[in-house]
Amino acid sequence: MKKWSLMFLLFVLTALLVACGGEESSSGSGVEGDSGSTSADVIKIGSLHPLSGGLALEGQEMRDAVKLAVEQRNADGGIKSLGGAKVELIETDHEGSPEKGVSEVQKLDREGALGVIGAYSSGVALPATQEAERAKLPFVIDIGSANDITERGFKYTFRLQPAATTFSKDFLEILEELNANASEKLTKVMLVHEDSVFGTSIAEAIKSLSKEHGIEVVGVLPHAASAADLSTTINKISSAKPDIVVATTYLRDGVMLVEGIENSNFTPKAIIGVANGAFSNASFLTDYQKINQNIMDVNYTINQKSELAKEVSEAYKEKFGREIGPNGAYSYMATVVLLDAIERAGTTDRTKIEEELRKTKLEEHILAAGVIEFDEKGQNINARAVLNQIRDGESFIVGPEEYKIEEPVYPRN
Repeated sequence: MKKWSLMFLLFVLTALLVACGGEESSSGSGVEGDSGSTSADVIKIGSLHPLSGGLALEGQEMRDAVKLAVEQRNADGGIKSLGGAKVELIETDHEGSPEKGVSEVQKLDREGALGVIGAYSSGVALPATQEAERAKLPFVIDIGSANDITERGFKYTFRLQPAATTFSKDFLEILEELNANASEKLTKVMLVHEDSVFGTSIAEAIKSLSKEHGIEVVGVLPHAASAADLSTTINKISSAKPDIVVATTYLRDGVMLVEGIENSNFTPKAIIGVANGAFSNASFLTDYQKINQNIMDVNYTINQKSELAKEVSEAYKEKFGREIGPNGAYSYMATVVLLDAIERAGTTDRTKIEEELRKTKLEEHILAAGVIEFDEKGQNINARAVLNQIRDGESFIVGPEEYKIEEPVYPRN
């Protein structure tokens, strides 16, 4: 009788131990009940960008910048607090599709990534960060401007670049300053934007704040980034005759817009991008010099006065044979920020890495912005846009004074 009682007790204890152990984590680290490891031969991080489709050029530039940051970290001894663990980059392609973005985050979670860099599309970043939040997977947004990305109470989402509202406020303040110092004040504005959450959120913010800055919005013209033709938009611009065409586009539609204006019978006194995906893009600068002279762009960018930025730019050009643009600069720094947090965490526990990301205070970096540090929502509180202008195939910062290396030409003509 005693023997059977003892066997029954052992059975109950075994069942309880199994129950308490729970289901094994898909990632093996960073999930509730898993304290991670304090040493490793290799750790993994993910890059989530559009490597194919209409945004492939931009996505590949950003992926390469992440690669460069990873290779430099490995050459510098890897993650020293984890015994010199090497960093392995998992490259993923969201193809511009929100659904693909979510499935790639799930894949990164299964493969044990400790963090993700991405995503160059607000439409992808919104659901992808939601999935990362569910998986407790730190996600550092390099580019993705929609306000809602950091407005949903998520713990694991952090963003380096300015939010849409910040872009809009920076643009209006810069325009006010340009007009204050110009012989001719330009106040009639036509807003042209691609119609996803990216372009729409910026245009709406500019329109809502324009009267406070003495700006008249004479029209708002949305279009699909994949549009094959912008002739209707061009005709409406020509009819309204604004002083300034303000554009928020990606590369392909941005080129079509400028070409269409150039070939029309109307020339605005200024073309200014806001977070524009074309006007600070390296290929637009060099390949479209006949039509891009003196176009302005209120945008995030690399700090052209920084010696560190020059070193990174040279390393990128040597490795990939082309210039690093603003998008690549932000992807590079997002990777540095994530790896720095992993170094300080000294563990593969993703909850500890999230805590260290929140403590980030990076003073030395390559961006035209202040110290990188996040607020309680995960937004880089010192992120800002500056004013760039194209001259002879190059983009120069022309304001504010802190980062300026050339004087602005305004009006354009």
